[in-house]
Amino acid sequence: RCSLTTLSFSPFSHSRPGEMSLRTMKSYGTIGSQEELNVQPKPRVSRKRQICATIVAFTGLVLYTNNAPRPGSVSQSVASTPSREYEKATSSAARVKDSVAYDVDDDGLYVPSTDPDATRSTRALLTAMVEVSDTSGIMFGQQNANYEGQYFRDTDAVTGRCDIANATSTNSTSADGGFPAVVGFNSQDLLDGKDLSAHVMAAYKEGATIEFYWMSANPVTGGDEANCTGEPLTNLLPGGSGNSAWRADLDTIGNGLKSFTYKGEQIPIVFRFLHEMTGTWYWWSSGCSNSTEYAPAWNYTVNYLRDSVGVHNVLYIYAASKVSWYANETFVDWYPGNSAVDIIGFDRYQNVAEYPTSVLSDCQTAVAHGIKLGKVVALAETGISMGIQGIKNTNFFTDDFMGLLAEDELCGQIVYALTWANYSPEKYWVPLKGQTTWSSFAEMYESDISIFAGDKRWVSIQKKIGLGNKPDTGEDVL
Repeated sequence: RCSLTTLSFSPFSHSRPGEMSLRTMKSYGTIGSQEELNVQPKPRVSRKRQICATIVAFTGLVLYTNNAPRPGSVSQSVASTPSREYEKATSSAARVKDSVAYDVDDDGLYVPSTDPDATRSTRALLTAMVEVSDTSGIMFGQQNANYEGQYFRDTDAVTGRCDIANATSTNSTSADGGFPAVVGFNSQDLLDGKDLSAHVMAAYKEGATIEFYWMSANPVTGGDEANCTGEPLTNLLPGGSGNSAWRADLDTIGNGLKSFTYKGEQIPIVFRFLHEMTGTWYWWSSGCSNSTEYAPAWNYTVNYLRDSVGVHNVLYIYAASKVSWYANETFVDWYPGNSAVDIIGFDRYQNVAEYPTSVLSDCQTAVAHGIKLGKVVALAETGISMGIQGIKNTNFFTDDFMGLLAEDELCGQIVYALTWANYSPEKYWVPLKGQTTWSSFAEMYESDISIFAGDKRWVSIQKKIGLGNKPDTGEDVL
């Protein structure tokens, strides 16, 4: 399925951890006047200076992310909240599967909270996730898995390259290697006019769940995701100066998500947007906005995609950052409501020394609240902040990541954990053979703690429910 192919490429082509990217400023048409928005015209800056500035800014973000103190007495976070929810969940031996509060249709499938008219495949995916939560494993996912790797860029998806197959194969062609159970893609690519249909189709045919995230530009100024100018969360609503731009982006993204089909049926998509709002680095987060602005923006977006664009093949995942530090903010103050959320998610990046305790604590908090809210839970995005290429622990995947989570009473119930993309041998989150963490990755792959696309448990669930490329055979779920 996959082959090792070397390509030269720029490391400045994305905008997530370690990518050192530059988002091209978007044009949203004519704005009435700069004075109305209190925006000063910006001088043109050379590409080289922009890149240097971005590197410096991102380095500061990583340092803040790794070293920000836990909330103290001044914070609105209720430190005892995670403990209470954890104790309730563990003392009662509560299970996610037994606690989900989704409606059930006539076929016995769960109906997404956000859309009573969701397609059958979308209801089937949600139902499959509930089933996965009750298995002994966690689905392993990776961003851009079949688009780029340490030594390749596959822009057409014809060859089916992926580093997970390269890492788990027993021969040089990677033909018998594995494939992630979740593959993440970037909604910005849809806005930029890129055709991802071949990549999405290839991943879905392998049995993977498809996820799209959106690092949305400021709809008022056209600035990037860190640009706070113009009260964008408020002004993206109807009557606001950013509403037309927001609607235009939602039209493009929504129609793009609707266009992905398999055998005449729309492919179900997990959509993550306005995420990490408990951080401070995005215009929709606590550093630029507040919780009273957030829920109306979230709900408007969900309603517009569903009712105006006609998107019915999406599950909406609400994914805060550092949820064990900000439990009250995440699940009370900023929470947009049960009818507006299908999946409880959480994002966590951390330095290598603090990652195990941080991700476990976040996970326990998220699952305890997921049980309370009646939702399935996923680790929407995670990893060592700047990649795993520099860590020394050969047992990282079994001791500090997947094994750590799968063996925990609460965290073993999360549906999936998605790591970031591989860019080069100097910046990656999935190792290849010969790299320090590879042996534990291979061990994780072979064990029951992880679920990849070809795992018999996942295949059986898909067959039973009639999801994806796995027709119903009447087999029982393992």
